[in-house]
Amino acid sequence: MSIVHNFFVLHKAGQIYFAKNFSGDPLDQSLILGFSSALSNFCVTLLGDEVREVIAQKGRIVYREYGQFLFVAHSNLQTGSGAIQAVLKDVGSMCEFLFGSCEFWDEDFFDLRGAQDIISTYFSKLAHDPSAVVGGVNQIFLDQDVHDRLDRLISFLESQDGVCGSGTMLILGESVLYSRFDLHETRMILQYHRTRPLGPYSVRYSPVYSSGAWHNLYLVRLQSYVLVVMAYIDKPFEPIRKKIDEFRVSFIQSRLEIPVEEPPILLRLFAKRETLALLYHNIKTGSTILPQLRPGPEVQQKEIMSSFWSFFSDASASLRTPGVTEFSICQDQYRFHARSEGVHKLFVLMSTEAVTSEQVPSIMADILKNVRTFAP
Repeated sequence: MSIVHNFFVLHKAGQIYFAKNFSGDPLDQSLILGFSSALSNFCVTLLGDEVREVIAQKGRIVYREYGQFLFVAHSNLQTGSGAIQAVLKDVGSMCEFLFGSCEFWDEDFFDLRGAQDIISTYFSKLAHDPSAVVGGVNQIFLDQDVHDRLDRLISFLESQDGVCGSGTMLILGESVLYSRFDLHETRMILQYHRTRPLGPYSVRYSPVYSSGAWHNLYLVRLQSYVLVVMAYIDKPFEPIRKKIDEFRVSFIQSRLEIPVEEPPILLRLFAKRETLALLYHNIKTGSTILPQLRPGPEVQQKEIMSSFWSFFSDASASLRTPGVTEFSICQDQYRFHARSEGVHKLFVLMSTEAVTSEQVPSIMADILKNVRTFAP
């Protein structure tokens, strides 16, 4: 299932900077360019506001402006505009992370042809990774004692001249093992790593734009892990490399009880068989949990995820309304319930054959209890 069918980046002067079809029929580029440019000018001139969305009988086109550029996504009606806006915001943030502030984008500095692999991989992972939609991040959860020891070890790197404060991170697989970055930087770095992994290389560095300035981002292979270090743009790597080598020795000798491969997150850890799919998001820490579906035919799993995302879009829009903390819908063979409780948001898809409306509150309470035990 593809959440976005077509994606475009347009300049308001009338130029297509990037176009990609992910599923279904591609949209005519010349038509989308002319229509979108005219619509943007129309909304600004007549209404004094930016264009946000156009809805037709079979699909929607969602817009988000970045300086002189329009990010355009075409999707079906099952996926809500709020979810698509979140995706476009995420893509825009990644572009600013790689190319600098959008107010300085031009033909020389904003060339998405060199980042096609990042954009394409990002969109291909959307159906399986909800973190972009909810603004979260996939994490591996550690015992507090291990967490504290790892914090002391990794903060050692930041004593090196040139390394940014709160500028280190450890990645295992496609999840965060530990990060001293803030949530936004952690998300951008993890997405960059996931879309452009190290592969056979032991070290990679790239200039990135963060907190209003350019920095060097180093990704270093460390056994099963990837160590991330952000340094000031004018500092040489050699002294930092020596510090990383010292850290490598200390890290190995510490014998921390941490996983050496990314552990699978199974649905049975949180819910019984009547639950078909669930998504948990902690809006404070950014942690997201989307357990693997139970084994079954591929066509069945695609149907479950398609229904989940459709209900999820409606639920997310409802929960953003002040005072609304619960959302519930029953349609065909599915019962979907969402709950917002403090910093916790939980979205659950259940079978109507196995669950009645009276059972939903206790099922939601049990799942949330299990999730909070797993991800304290």
